[in-house]
Amino acid sequence: MAEKGKLRELINGNRRIKIVISRKRQGVSFEELFSRMEEAILKKELYLDSSFSRTRLAREVGSNRTYVTKALKTHGMGFYDYLNRFRLKRAKQILSQKENSTMLMEEVACGSGFSSVRVMNYCMMQSEGFTASQYRKKILKR
Repeated sequence: MAEKGKLRELINGNRRIKIVISRKRQGVSFEELFSRMEEAILKKELYLDSSFSRTRLAREVGSNRTYVTKALKTHGMGFYDYLNRFRLKRAKQILSQKENSTMLMEEVACGSGFSSVRVMNYCMMQSEGFTASQYRKKILKR
């Protein structure tokens, strides 16, 4: 029984050591990490993948999920708020082009990285105050 306690203590000690080592190896500020995230997401258009995850973003920028989350929190946003910002921008670009006026909302949602029209409309309502189709009508009237 005493051996199990010592073994647990060693394992827990190793966890603490790994955490300290990873923090030292990290060596970047949250600002620098945020900049790396912006660059990777924009250059590679990672936000267009509706199944894009925090873990994949962390891998892309050479970090881990915890640091990615903390870097986003320093800018006052969560992971999905962050991604949906890029997706909304893309959706608005698509919706505002006259040649896309007959495009189905499902196509706009998929082409912007949203998993569904419902999610796109929810984000659009939060941002603009109306749905994607209402946005298109308003923009194309001009």
